[in-house]
Amino acid sequence: MPFQKPARHVDRVFLHCSASDNPDHDDIETIRDWHVGERGWSDVGYHYFIRSDGTLQEGRPLERMPAAQAGHNAGTVAICLHGLAEENFTDEQFRTLTALAREIGEACSGRVTFHGHCEVSPKSCPVFPYRAVLGLDDDGRMTGMPEPVPREAA
Repeated sequence: MPFQKPARHVDRVFLHCSASDNPDHDDIETIRDWHVGERGWSDVGYHYFIRSDGTLQEGRPLERMPAAQAGHNAGTVAICLHGLAEENFTDEQFRTLTALAREIGEACSGRVTFHGHCEVSPKSCPVFPYRAVLGLDDDGRMTGMPEPVPREAA
């Protein structure tokens, strides 16, 4: 599923982990049940979920702001990978994440940065080395991406 840039402003992507290594939790519908059924939210908080086998699942519609990083949801896309222990994340998940991140970066004309939930929360989420996985520079931009296009020119 190619990334379709939403009409709403997006300038950051936040990465999350599901905080569970239980194989029964490796599905967006399980996360949706937690968010809707247990927390009473209107939908799952994440836009995308990446299963252990690398399958990309859609969650909350991209036109809606996520409910994923309290106080920092405006202008963002939220991606969650199944997992809790760093050693249990898979190469397939990282390949899918990297491909999706590149699609998002290109669709947003290089004006998007990537962050871990831990950058705006005392949580250690995501527990994998996301900066290294995505090849992020100090500003959170993926290396090898085109220079950001000024907003007026896009």
